[in-house]
Amino acid sequence: MGKKDNEILSEKKAINIELHLNEYDKAVMSDFQKELLNDELAQFPPLENGQVSINGIYTFDVGDKIEVGVYLRNGLSKQINFDKVPLVITNKNGEVLAKQTMEMRDFGLLPPFSARPYKIYFDKVNVFVDTIVMDDWTIQFEKSIGAINTVQVELEDMPENMDRDSKDKITKFLNKLPLIKAGDVNIEVYETEKGIDNSISIVVLIRNGCDKIINLEKLPITVEDLQGELVAKGTFETKDVTVNPHKVRIYEFIITDDYIVNKDYDIKNCKVFFKA
Repeated sequence: MGKKDNEILSEKKAINIELHLNEYDKAVMSDFQKELLNDELAQFPPLENGQVSINGIYTFDVGDKIEVGVYLRNGLSKQINFDKVPLVITNKNGEVLAKQTMEMRDFGLLPPFSARPYKIYFDKVNVFVDTIVMDDWTIQFEKSIGAINTVQVELEDMPENMDRDSKDKITKFLNKLPLIKAGDVNIEVYETEKGIDNSISIVVLIRNGCDKIINLEKLPITVEDLQGELVAKGTFETKDVTVNPHKVRIYEFIITDDYIVNKDYDIKNCKVFFKA
């Protein structure tokens, strides 16, 4: 091995990838289990700076699916998360054994220079062999994975008159949303209701992925039915709407009858858009 090769290998080894578990696993796993995970992690080849990798541990037939145990490793200097990820399993000859795009939002955030174990499930229809032979397979990203810099946001200033059940429902709704990109502001409709006076109540969650307070002065809102026909439209003053950095706030907007074009609308068949 030449000097240049030694330098490259040294550079790879210089990146220390540490085990990072989610809060549940931290609580339930024994120190012995965590030690075993660290031993597995240490067996993988060094990760280059700026590289994100997936490494397989085992495959197991669970009936209609194939369970694959993997580690996801982040060699970037920023935290990342995964959404829809195309994965492929091949053998040593490069033959494709299985291929599927996975929903991986539940994986959560992976901090810089860290790794976490995870279970992937391939549907049998996407597995092209009867048996995946031990020691003759590898799993990899089918396409280059672009890391997304995201932030974790937290609820603030829940309405004082809101009961526990309503708060739990909002929290569950928030947790199901995809993580927000750093620097983005996102508005999600939580609930819409039709008032006795024919008004439309729109309850939203405003997520602030910025590092500074955001102020919304005006908000265009358009309501359409499922056929795309206009129900209501207007631009509303929202000078008192502020959200702190990396926080989420709940707001209710009321569209009065004056802005409603279709007076016979069915609120259950309406969609809300934040556009003029």
